[in-house]
Amino acid sequence: MATTRDRPTGSKIRPRFARELESPRLDLPSGKKIGAVLDVAVAPDGSYWLCHQPNAQGLEPEVDGASYWLPPIVHLSADDRFLDAWGGRDHVPAVDGISQWPAALEGLECDGEGNLWLFGYKEPPNEADSAVLKLSPKGELLLRIGQRGVPGDDHDTSHLNAPTACYHDIATREVFISDGYGNRRIIAFNSDTGAFTRMWGAYGKQPWELTEAESYARPVHDVACGPDGHLYVSDRTKGRVQEFELIPGGARFVREIWLAQGTSVFGTGAAWNVEFSPDGQYLYVGDGANFRIWILDRESLEILGATTVHDEYEIEANRPIHFSLTHRFAVEPNGDMLLACVNRGLRRLKFIGVS
Repeated sequence: MATTRDRPTGSKIRPRFARELESPRLDLPSGKKIGAVLDVAVAPDGSYWLCHQPNAQGLEPEVDGASYWLPPIVHLSADDRFLDAWGGRDHVPAVDGISQWPAALEGLECDGEGNLWLFGYKEPPNEADSAVLKLSPKGELLLRIGQRGVPGDDHDTSHLNAPTACYHDIATREVFISDGYGNRRIIAFNSDTGAFTRMWGAYGKQPWELTEAESYARPVHDVACGPDGHLYVSDRTKGRVQEFELIPGGARFVREIWLAQGTSVFGTGAAWNVEFSPDGQYLYVGDGANFRIWILDRESLEILGATTVHDEYEIEANRPIHFSLTHRFAVEPNGDMLLACVNRGLRRLKFIGVS
């Protein structure tokens, strides 16, 4: 792959992806199915995890007395072979009679130690998915941050409100959580004890100090760490990504990029999650409103182009509303993208070089 110093002055070099997406032929147990794919996360060993919602398509749940559906967390090898599946309402201990498993799964992250972090999106007055679960690859509960059924506001340092994603710094033992559907902040905790460490809103200020124009909209949908150690926050509905440098006790705002302003479908927004190319040269932003992945030069944040996530349509064509959006995506070690296309299922966008 070309490096920054290889570029001719003024050129716009970007990754190229195959125009035809693959639907991986998953080697699943006989008679079992995967429901709506909400998230996909690549593990340190190159295997990957799916978070799916069984029966989300409204199909009959039983065939000959046996469930169609695999449990909601599914582990697959790099070559798409089934490895394991677990999870569900009774998978972790209840608190005060309330299951701490999410009522409505939002997504998962796999950290550098191979452990998983699980999120739900239900807000009060519904079932209040206000907890984050840290689980081992075997599904053992390692830590719960917050408590499902007990939401907190932007001032609260113990409770969350429908958090969405996280980045775990395994060296410093600090986990940074985008919080989320109900709040407008990034909040961090010790990843072993759950003790609060810091939080901030847009521009590195405290969330309650911001005007409506400055503040994150809801949901704050993703937080990711770049190869430079900076954190990138996806302000989904406003269609912007903000970059931060961590400083003692907080974060310093570095810069932001606004994407596809005025194109939001039903208020869904254009900045859903952030990933990076394996060499760190490119920053990718998932745009669920417009069914595309934006490609940016990471150093300059210059927009180099985009690739559609539906091979039936070119970028300039009308948005295919009847197709399901890409909720999140992950980059594999070889540069391919795994797309969680909800009711379209898992798809793989093949990397074919640099143009």
